[in-house]
Amino acid sequence: MLIEVFGPGCAKCQTMEKHAKEAVEKSGGNHQVVKVSDYAAMAARGVMSTPALALDGQIKVQGRVASTDDILTLLRG
Repeated sequence: MLIEVFGPGCAKCQTMEKHAKEAVEKSGGNHQVVKVSDYAAMAARGVMSTPALALDGQIKVQGRVASTDDILTLLRG
């Protein structure tokens, strides 16, 4: 699964990326975490508020920092 963390690099975005990586470790799955900080790429994907999180191309969280457990729940879907 591809996990994308959208944000310009602010503290909240860095926390979201950290939580995503922790969730991947806890899940034991084969997931890839990618950081997207390009504003044009974010706008093209429909991200209007950061931080945001997408799983396999679908925006799941936007405008708030998801906890590690929240992301783990999304991964287990």
